[in-house]
Amino acid sequence: MTEGISEIFPDGMSGATGSSVLDIVFVHGLGGDQLSTWQTEPKTFWPRWLAAKFPKCRVFCFGFDSTKLAGALTGEGASFQDLATTLADALVSREEFARRTLFISHSLGGLIVKQMLRRCAESANSEYRDLGRSIVGLAFLGTPHQGSSLASAVDTILRRFLSKQSKQLVYGEDALIDLNESFRSRANIQSMEVRSYYETEKFGGVFIVDKVTANPGVLGSEPIAVQANHFEICKPESQEAPVFKSICALVRKLLNTISSASGDGEQAPTHSVKKAGEAFTDAGAPSDTIEGVSPDILHDFEYFTTVAEDDRRDLAQKLTDAGREYAIRDAKRKKERFNMALRRNIAQSSAVTRYTRLMSEVESRFNRHVARTIAAGGCIEAIDLVIQNEVISPCAALESDGEAMTAGLVDGALYYLAGNCHVAWDNV
Repeated sequence: MTEGISEIFPDGMSGATGSSVLDIVFVHGLGGDQLSTWQTEPKTFWPRWLAAKFPKCRVFCFGFDSTKLAGALTGEGASFQDLATTLADALVSREEFARRTLFISHSLGGLIVKQMLRRCAESANSEYRDLGRSIVGLAFLGTPHQGSSLASAVDTILRRFLSKQSKQLVYGEDALIDLNESFRSRANIQSMEVRSYYETEKFGGVFIVDKVTANPGVLGSEPIAVQANHFEICKPESQEAPVFKSICALVRKLLNTISSASGDGEQAPTHSVKKAGEAFTDAGAPSDTIEGVSPDILHDFEYFTTVAEDDRRDLAQKLTDAGREYAIRDAKRKKERFNMALRRNIAQSSAVTRYTRLMSEVESRFNRHVARTIAAGGCIEAIDLVIQNEVISPCAALESDGEAMTAGLVDGALYYLAGNCHVAWDNV
C-alpha cells in the first residue's frame, strides 16, 4: 500500500456490504504514506474506525511517492498539476463511488487536494468536473493555507525530508496564496463544509502550522486547536480523542444534509452511488450562515471574497498593465494585511458586516468615480486624486458599530478588491 487508492474496511470485513452515500478520502502529506500517517500503531489506524462507525460511508486512503510532492515544491520532477491529476484519475477510476465526497488531508497533502479541486473545476473532462462538484466537505489537519509564514511553513516541512538543506522553495508564497484564493472561491461557490486544524505543540522548537497559517479563509470556518505537534495531529490515539470526535461530527453533519436532500432520514437510495459515465445531478450542501448576519450581507461577503470569473489576472499583473509597477510591493502588503484581518475575524458577525459594508462602499465609489476617470484616459496623478477624494477619504470617515474606518484599512480593501477582480485599474 504505497501508491494509488485503497479502500479501508472495518475489522473483520474484506469488502463493501452496500452502497455509499458519502465517500471519505484520506490524503497524506510529505514523508507519509497510506498507513503510517494515520496511526501510531496498527490498532490506532483511524480510517478503519470511521469505516466501522459510519456504514453509509466508504473510506479510502490515497498514497503517493512523497518525493514527487517534494519535487513539485522545489521545481523538480512532478508538478502540482501532475499530482492533482493522479489523485483525480485514481478517484474517477473506481468502479463505483458516491455522489458526495469528503477529503481528510494532512499537511502538504491538503495542497494536493486543493490543486485537484482547481484542476477539476477547470478541466474539459466531464468526469473530473463531476468529481469536483461531488466535494461537499474538506478537513485539513495541519495544512498551511495563507499568511506571511505560509512559505516558511512549507519550507520547514520540506527541509525535514530533503537531504540537501540548500534546496530553494520554488512553489513560493505567491503561488500558494493564489492556490488558496482559487480554493476559497470554489469552496464558497459549492457551499463546502471546511474544517481546519492546527497544532498547539512545537516540533523542533517551532510551530510549523499555526492558527493564522492554518486558516483557509472560508466563510464560517474557524481553525480548531489540537494538542499535538505537526506530525502527531493526524494520529488520534483513541476514539475519544478530540480530533477524531470532531471529524465524526463533520461526517454526521454531512450525512444529515444528504438525508435531508434525499427526503428522508434513512439510508439514501441506491442511485446515490455513481458509476463510471454517469453525471452528478446535485451538490447536496446548504449555504453557510452566521448568526447575526443578514442574508444580503452574507451574499455580498461571498461575492467580494470570491475571484470574479471575467478577469483572472493577479494583482501584480493588473498594476503592471496600468503602469503602476512601482506600487506592487506596497499593494501586495496592504492586500495581504486586509486579507488576514478579514480571515482572522471571519467567525464574528459584527466583523463580517463591517468589512462587507466597507468593501461595498469602496467598490461602489471606485466604479462610480475612478473607473470613469480611467476610461477617459486620465493620467496616474489625476486618477490618484480621484481615489483619494472619492474613495479613501469618504470611506475612512465612515463608522460601523461606533468604530471608525482608517485610511490604511480602506487602502487594503481597495487592493483586496482589485486582487479579486472587482475593481479594475485599467480598461482591460
